[in-house]
Amino acid sequence: MIECILINNIKDHFVPKEKHFSDWINAINYNGKGEIAIKITTTDEMRKFNKLYKNIDKVSDTLAFPSENLMRDERIILGDIAMCAEKINEESILYNKREIERWAHLTIHSTLHILGYNHDTDTKRKEMENIEINILKEFNIFNPYEI
Repeated sequence: MIECILINNIKDHFVPKEKHFSDWINAINYNGKGEIAIKITTTDEMRKFNKLYKNIDKVSDTLAFPSENLMRDERIILGDIAMCAEKINEESILYNKREIERWAHLTIHSTLHILGYNHDTDTKRKEMENIEINILKEFNIFNPYEI
């Protein structure tokens, strides 16, 4: 099981409840006791994170920061995720998805990155997308890659 710690001071944009994040994360097959912190950011904060960690001057929807598997209270600290509320909600309109669906997809996608998955090759991309699609089905959310 992965404990989700939500850090959210955003009041002017839709953000799902902590239980949603926890449910989405724990739908991923993970054996062990882990912890992921999710920080909901403003566009300014996300731009600063991108500049600082990626040397890119733009606003991303999410950024995943895997940890070096530190331990705390018998849990592995798997990493942190930054999620930009305004950007994610704008993308839901752009991609013709409900906001909650976009949040679910990006939470699962980012968590998979934390767990070591990537989409650097076509094979890895297809593997990661299939995992995402199958998990999202559990929440009655259709394939997010069909726009």
